[in-house]
Amino acid sequence: MPSWIFSLQFRLVVSFALVLALVLGSVGVFIGLAADREAERLAGLSDRAHALRIKQVLAEYYERNKSWNDVQPVLDRTAFVAGREIVALDKDGKLIGRTGADKDRAAASWRRGKLATPLVVSSGEVGTVYVGPGRRDPRHVAYAKPDAPPPVEMLDAGGALPLVGNGELEEPSWSRFSDVTNRTLMWGGAAAGAAGLLLMSLTSRRMLRSVRALTSAARKMGAGDLSQRVPEEGRDEIGQLARTFNNMADGLQSAERQRRNMVADVAHELRTPLSNVQGYVEALRDGVLQPDAPTLGAIHQQVRYLADLVEDLRLLADTEAGDFSLDREPASLTDVVRESVEGIRARADAKGVAIEADLPTDSPNVRFDRTRIAQVVGNLLDNAVRHTPTGGSVRVTASVGPPAAVVSVEDTGEGIPADMLPFIFERFYRVDPSRRRATGGAGLGLTIAKQLVEAHGGSIRAESAANEGTTITFDLPLDA
Repeated sequence: MPSWIFSLQFRLVVSFALVLALVLGSVGVFIGLAADREAERLAGLSDRAHALRIKQVLAEYYERNKSWNDVQPVLDRTAFVAGREIVALDKDGKLIGRTGADKDRAAASWRRGKLATPLVVSSGEVGTVYVGPGRRDPRHVAYAKPDAPPPVEMLDAGGALPLVGNGELEEPSWSRFSDVTNRTLMWGGAAAGAAGLLLMSLTSRRMLRSVRALTSAARKMGAGDLSQRVPEEGRDEIGQLARTFNNMADGLQSAERQRRNMVADVAHELRTPLSNVQGYVEALRDGVLQPDAPTLGAIHQQVRYLADLVEDLRLLADTEAGDFSLDREPASLTDVVRESVEGIRARADAKGVAIEADLPTDSPNVRFDRTRIAQVVGNLLDNAVRHTPTGGSVRVTASVGPPAAVVSVEDTGEGIPADMLPFIFERFYRVDPSRRRATGGAGLGLTIAKQLVEAHGGSIRAESAANEGTTITFDLPLDA
């Protein structure tokens, strides 16, 4: 079976054609029935109007002649003009005249299907006239006096009577009204249907062009080409879908780029300490170095770096996992910050960096994960001490009050250039382009801090300028 039969465009066109046929058919049937009813109603009104005119003609004849003598020619002329069969009776019910092609028909059928109208003059009722209804295709024998030319108004454009078979004249009928209406509806419906199908075909082709582009781009993206994008045309749902697809593609491409960068960064971070450990072990095996305290200390330092890196990677993976949860409980944020400051004070003193803590003596408890927030404060203090030169200082402040609890770590270190500030919370990002470990760790501390703060529903931000120090602040929303 051809594949185009299953296409969305074919289904749209067929569905539209069916709906259009149903609507036009229903409209045509209802309007046709209404036209037939209206034609019948107008025909009835015409019959009554003719009956009244015929009554007036016969009444005037009786007023002039005071009798019904020689009334048959008047009946014939009147029947010809009105296009109706006429039967006239006197006041005693005696037949005085009748018209029609079947004059010899039985008298019992005179009144059948005819409108009875009494003939009334100044002297009283003088008879009754029965007028037949108009025929669906009215035809009647043309009347003319013997040896007299027909009236001018009866001649057609060629000077001849509009005769049909057997010398009969054809009169327009009300049935033609409904016939013309139905034919007009049929041809109008056919034209509207053809125009509708053409318009639907063009519209669906334009609309589905974007869908086909999306399908092609999605197929190529599934094959690994994440550079695919589609044109964003219009503001309708298709245009919104195209923009959403492009945003998704941008996100996937960015995620893939970050994944590759992360793999490369992890490999880079692991290669150097492993190479150092391998070099020390080979030197010990070959007897180049002795297993003394300095050598073992150097090996231990490299192993500790590897252990810290693996732990940071594990913690980062945990925070980004969908099932990551926090052990929230009411606790004093001030106490957590104070403990973190005291934990790093010895290291800061050894480097010659002063630490100042501006903490409230009494503050309400906050619901948070004590261990995770201690990791956040510890990472911020570790970065501040590492990047602050000897003689500098680190200042820690905390406040608890609506709408959030705020902790800020400010140092007097070398600062961060403005163009690098937006990237400091990314994985493995280092302000120092040489990537020397003497200037910092693996570049995961701020990333982990950001993940943990956002897991609490808070936010973290940094303010810095080159050679003027850095201030990193995070806030935690207060529990209601």
